[in-house]
Amino acid sequence: MMRITGLTALAVIICMLYTVQHVAAQNQTDSLLHVVAAYKKDDTAKARLYIAIAKTYYLKDAAAEREYAQRGLALSAKLGYTIGIIACNDEIANSLFVQGSYDSALYYHTQALTYSYKANHISERSAIHNNIANIAVRKGFYTDAMQHYDSSLYYALQTGNKTMEARAQSNAANVYYKMGNYPKALSYYLKGLAIHEAKGNELDAASELSNIANVYFRLKDYAKAKQYNERGLQIHRKLNAKNRIIGNYTTAAMIFDAQQQYDAALTVLSEAAEIAQTVGNPFLLSVIHGNMAEMYLKKNDLPRSLALYQQAKAASENMQDAEGVAIAQAGIGEVLCKQDNTAQGLPMMAAALNSLKEQGIKEQAKAVAEKIAGYYQNIGDYKNALQYYKVYDAYRDSLAIGQAKEEAAQMLFNYEIEEKETEIALSVAKTNNKNILLIASLIGILLTAIIAYMFFRNAQRERKRQSDTLKQKEEIEKQAAKLKELNDIKDVTFSVLSHDLRSPVNALTGTMMMLDEKLMTPEEFSMHKNELNNKLQSVSLLLENMLYWAQSRMKGEQALEIEKLSIKRKALKTMAVLKDAAMQKNINLTHNIPEGLHAYGDANQIDIILRNLVSNAIKFTPDGGSVSINGFSSGSNTQISVTDTGVGMNNEQLSKLFNGLNIESTKGTGGEKGTGLGLQLCYEFVQQNGGDLIVTSTVGKGSTFTISLPNTI
Repeated sequence: MMRITGLTALAVIICMLYTVQHVAAQNQTDSLLHVVAAYKKDDTAKARLYIAIAKTYYLKDAAAEREYAQRGLALSAKLGYTIGIIACNDEIANSLFVQGSYDSALYYHTQALTYSYKANHISERSAIHNNIANIAVRKGFYTDAMQHYDSSLYYALQTGNKTMEARAQSNAANVYYKMGNYPKALSYYLKGLAIHEAKGNELDAASELSNIANVYFRLKDYAKAKQYNERGLQIHRKLNAKNRIIGNYTTAAMIFDAQQQYDAALTVLSEAAEIAQTVGNPFLLSVIHGNMAEMYLKKNDLPRSLALYQQAKAASENMQDAEGVAIAQAGIGEVLCKQDNTAQGLPMMAAALNSLKEQGIKEQAKAVAEKIAGYYQNIGDYKNALQYYKVYDAYRDSLAIGQAKEEAAQMLFNYEIEEKETEIALSVAKTNNKNILLIASLIGILLTAIIAYMFFRNAQRERKRQSDTLKQKEEIEKQAAKLKELNDIKDVTFSVLSHDLRSPVNALTGTMMMLDEKLMTPEEFSMHKNELNNKLQSVSLLLENMLYWAQSRMKGEQALEIEKLSIKRKALKTMAVLKDAAMQKNINLTHNIPEGLHAYGDANQIDIILRNLVSNAIKFTPDGGSVSINGFSSGSNTQISVTDTGVGMNNEQLSKLFNGLNIESTKGTGGEKGTGLGLQLCYEFVQQNGGDLIVTSTVGKGSTFTISLPNTI
């Protein structure tokens, strides 16, 4: 056994203390620098020292962080130290991200992820996927971001990493926040806060407090926004997290702005800009310049406002920050409008609005649409004003804020009045009798329209009442019919649990006993690890299917959360969960789904449908076969198919697939067991989501299960 010298032991202990820390006091950094200066051996302990030093500079000095991470990378590569290569690539990427070099940061994160897969190091993947997702958010690629956040959460749960689980929850909340879904964002932020506080992660807990403050600001609860922001600021000051302090100052400025205290807002923004300049964070500096430009705009200091907006736009373009470019462009357009140059200003604001729409940033899009409508109204162009008030109206409805419909209706009234006034002006040259007739006709039309509108509103309310009454009646009838099935459900549930759960559990228990009594060596256990993992996944899927099936039978149809879903993202998530099971049987698991394909449905139910269909396909496909997920749009529906080269089914078997409580269990080609509940659950969930499930199969050639879901609401 190699003897560890005193200095080596000290280096290892210090690395263990600092590897997981992202904030450290200056004296701790100095201690590490003294140790590494005295440490003469080029070994893995020295590489870990470089990594630990780099981490102490995180969010403080990006250049120093990158310098020591590059030293660690060079040494780790020389030694073939894979864990060091992964950690150093990730740390270099973090320093580049802070400085707004997103493409370079993405390169190093991808390198780290590649090495983690090559060396089968699963523990680092959650953090790396999370960091890649953060880059996608900054560049406005929210679908890509959510895919990586899903992967981050998956690996965090696989490794029991509560800290990364909380960060994945928080970062998913950031996307919901940008999309304007504030209640859902708040829910995720509070979950993350609870985990971070339980783990004692002060920095991450402070970030959650700051995020919650921003949600309350958007909900116009300024007292709570200020309360949570000050709590976060206290912790960030204690930890000297300068980049996070900038965020707190920016939130404080937003609150001052909402209360029309523009000078106070400019004071805190100026302090934030000084810190951003000191730490070299161009992203935050561009955000601050944009916010300062808005304050000067409200103070009617147009030259300063224009200069700051132009600085923010140039910086955002350099960082490929699509959201920042759009916001700055809208600001420049507004300054031009205030300078009576609407001919140039309004097209710029319209282009910014289109960009925000494409990125799905509802709150900012709503604000820009309202301003465009207001400027068109000011110049008397009610037609275009009405068009943009309709856009504003749609966003206000989706964000559940205000009474935009009344404003849009007023613009419609103004527009119609303008048209009638034009007609009257043209007829002034004619006789007074014709003038009187035109005015009388106009009044008659208006009165008729008002009466028709009142009747229409009353008819709408009556139809809604009738619809609600009918739905209640149907619900009562459905619940009454379900009562008859309860006893049958109980019998089926206990039969499945006793028959199909016992075998895999006994196998796992027996294996662990053999290992415990030393009848099986660790090497033999390693050979069976993948098989045991597949059994655990099988048991997990069995219990999940039993839970959802029993709930749907005993409680009736549950309220669905219908939303727009990325089918490619759902397929990739399913493949990530089941890839080990496919590899166990050497099955080629692929997908052919275009990037923009989407459908509407309940996200949890669609996940369960895809997981069961792909799991079933793997189960009944022999070794060396293939399973593919395909998708395409067909009119108002989206078609998703799961095709395998398995054993197939005859007509009798096909006729028994969806028979309610008549559930049969069939072994797979590798002896896999199942309850038979999965396909029944898929069928019921597809029906609940307004779709259909069609099966085609040929004995000896394979089967295709095709789901049809609506792609419009």
